[in-house]
Amino acid sequence: MSKLHFDIRDIFQVVRLGWSGKKIWVGLCGTLVAWAGYAILAIADHLLAGATMGEIWHRYGPFPGPAPSPVTLAGTAIDVLAVLYVWVVVLLTTCMICKITYQQLKGDDFYSSGDALGFIRQNWGGVVWGPVATLALLIFFVVAGIVIGWLAGLIPWAGELAFGVLFIPIFFAALVAIFISIAFIVSLTMSPAVVGTVGEDALEVAIQSFSLAWSQPWRLVLYMVWMKISVSVGSVLLGIFMASSLGLVSWACGLFMKEKLANMVYVAGQYVPFDFTRSEWLSLDITAFLPAAGIPSGSELLAGGILAVMLILLTVIFSSYALSAYASGLSLIYVILRKRKDDENLLEWEDDEAEDDEEQPEEAEATEDGVDEADSDASAESESGDGESPDTETEKN
Repeated sequence: MSKLHFDIRDIFQVVRLGWSGKKIWVGLCGTLVAWAGYAILAIADHLLAGATMGEIWHRYGPFPGPAPSPVTLAGTAIDVLAVLYVWVVVLLTTCMICKITYQQLKGDDFYSSGDALGFIRQNWGGVVWGPVATLALLIFFVVAGIVIGWLAGLIPWAGELAFGVLFIPIFFAALVAIFISIAFIVSLTMSPAVVGTVGEDALEVAIQSFSLAWSQPWRLVLYMVWMKISVSVGSVLLGIFMASSLGLVSWACGLFMKEKLANMVYVAGQYVPFDFTRSEWLSLDITAFLPAAGIPSGSELLAGGILAVMLILLTVIFSSYALSAYASGLSLIYVILRKRKDDENLLEWEDDEAEDDEEQPEEAEATEDGVDEADSDASAESESGDGESPDTETEKN
C-alpha cells in the first residue's frame, strides 16, 4: 500500500503514476474506439448531406468532422450522438484507468487492463448515469422556474402578486439550482474516480458530488489546478523526448536513406493532421537533416502511408499518457478528499472481488466437510451390516 500524506504533496505523483504501460494501453484502446465510432457517425453525416466517400477522404482524410452547411435535422442528431458517444467512451476509459490506479495505490500491481474491463462492464452505469442524474435535477429546477414565470404571466393580477409574495422562496430555489449546476460539473469530472475506486453506483456518485462541492470546494479546485499543472509538466517532458527521438531517427537514418526518407516524410505529412517535422520549443526541424523531397515512387508512397499511421499512433500514445496521468490524478484527489471530509482511508477498504474469492474456498470446504460426514455415516452403517442398526439385528436373533 502506498503511503500518502493526504494533501497536495501527493498530487505531483501523477507524473510517475501516468507512466504505466497498461494505463497507456487502456488510454490507447479507448482513444481508438472513440475515434472509430465518431468517424463512422461523421461519415454518415456527410453522406446524408450529399457528399461521396472520395470527397470526404480528399477533404478530411482519416479525421472527418461535422458536415458543412446546410445542416439537416438528421445531421444535427448524428452530430449530437457522435459527441455523446465520445463523451461516454472517454468517461469509461478514464474510469478504467482510475481503477487500475486505485489498485496500484493499494499495492496490487498485478491488476490488469482485462480486470479493469471486467470491472467497467459491471459498474459502467454509475459513471454514465451519475452526472445524468445530477443534470436531471438541475433541469427540474430550471423547468420549475420557467413554469412559475409562465403561470405568473398567464394569471391576471393574482400572478404578479403571488410572484412578489413568493419571491424569497423562488430566490432560494434559484440559489439551490446554482449549487446543483456546480455539483453537476463536479460529478462530470469526478464520476470516473468515484466509481473507479470502490465501485459506487449512480446515486452515490450524485451524493459524493454534492458532498465534495459543499464541504471541500477550495481543496477540490486547488488540487485540480495543481494536478493539471503536473500533467502538463509530464506531457511536456514526454513531448521533448519524443521530438528529440524523431530528430535522432531523421539524422541517423537519413545518412543513407536521404531522398527516400525525405519522400516518405513528405507523403506522411499529407495524412498527419499536424506538422510533425518541426518543434518550436526545441528549435528542431527534422527535415533539416534531409535533402529536398522529390517525386515519390510507388513503394515510397506506400511506405509514407505506413509511416503516417505510425506517427498517428505515436500521437495517440502521447495523448494516452496525458489521459493516464489525468485519471491517476482524479483517483488521488478523490482518495485524499474522502480522507479529509469523511476521515475514511479508501486504501484500507476490502475489495468485493477479494471477499468473493475468499468466500468461495470457504463454501467449497464446507461442502467437502459435508460430503466427508455423509461418507462417514454411510461407512458406519455398512459396517453395522447392510445399513441396519445393531439393535435391529439383536431383535431378529
